[in-house]
Amino acid sequence: MNPWAKSLIIVVCGTALMAGAGSVVLGQDNLVRAKVGIQVKSGQSLARAKASETIKAGDMLRIFVQPEADAWVYVVHTDAATASLLNLVRQQRQAVTIVMPSLQEFYQVDGKSPSETFTIVCSPGEIVEMAELVQKGSIDHKAWAAIENKLAQQGKIELATQGEKPFALAGNVRGAGPGAGEDPFAASLPIFSGNGVLVKKYAFAVKN
Repeated sequence: MNPWAKSLIIVVCGTALMAGAGSVVLGQDNLVRAKVGIQVKSGQSLARAKASETIKAGDMLRIFVQPEADAWVYVVHTDAATASLLNLVRQQRQAVTIVMPSLQEFYQVDGKSPSETFTIVCSPGEIVEMAELVQKGSIDHKAWAAIENKLAQQGKIELATQGEKPFALAGNVRGAGPGAGEDPFAASLPIFSGNGVLVKKYAFAVKN
């Protein structure tokens, strides 16, 4: 069972929704870009998550990541005590959208933790600081916070370099099956950039 299952539950939708190796090398010309977003389903409402907001127990979440180029994509889930590696994808094909758990499923918030945090990390190579998390599947929250902060500091770029040029979003969605077509939510994702490594964090307060 995925280590995240102790805090969230995967829910399979009855109908398809319309959402459907080495250490990091840094340098101002080494921008890592990706389209990233989390879709929140609350009742009958579907919306794109903000970086920080309040959600309710029972709400459902779906994660989208599309690196601009080949990349290692780490998705880490953190509750109040433990950080768990939700997924590690070595993205070797440009313009393929990674959807977790899938276009037919959501993660459901069970309300057992007062907070649910997701950190998406994209890098052109394997990140050595993530080795323990990859090997064990989960680590102490405090240990992860130190790693996350280090990577976020490394990935910071000057405001003057953040002008975003769009890049193409292919219709191919990883794990969606043949004929899935382009997903409207994925097509609307914003682009984020990092210097050598991209770190995008979503922090949710959970209300029961």
